[in-house]
Amino acid sequence: MIIPLFVIPLRDLPPKFSVQLAGATGLDAPAPHDGAAAPISTAFNFTLHAANRRQGDRCYRRGEAVVRYSGYTIASGRTRAFCVGGKEARDVPVVAWADGVGLPMSVRERVAADWRAGAVELEVDVRLFRGDDGSARPTRVSCKVTAGEAKPPSVTPCKVFALQGWASDFAPAWINAVIS
Repeated sequence: MIIPLFVIPLRDLPPKFSVQLAGATGLDAPAPHDGAAAPISTAFNFTLHAANRRQGDRCYRRGEAVVRYSGYTIASGRTRAFCVGGKEARDVPVVAWADGVGLPMSVRERVAADWRAGAVELEVDVRLFRGDDGSARPTRVSCKVTAGEAKPPSVTPCKVFALQGWASDFAPAWINAVIS
């Protein structure tokens, strides 16, 4: 059987990631009446779900998480070291927080209004650092989640930016079947 050469780089399939937000606090702080940028304190609990599509283990020695609203960083945290076995999945709890984030008044009013409406659109970015191959190559995971009571917590797929097998997400199914 002849395997086309373009299949070879796809053997190292990147993991799939998703995020589920479990809780958020601090987004409903009242704005000051004098128009000053008063600080807010936020905390977010979420679960990073990692699914390894490779045969071998994939390990990360640490990670950094950032939560943003309209481009403003409103919380940050770290992930613990973890490994995901070959063709397995794992949930990693993450807590991100900030104490005293100053937001412009217009942004603060908008986030408070979104919270009262029950749906605050957030961006969650996670950088994971490899620990299994000695390269320390980062894998960047970018997700969009909604906090609030209008939508029940759901699992949101993330975009993965890493230096391996990126074409596997849009390659034809028969190619992925050949290399699995």
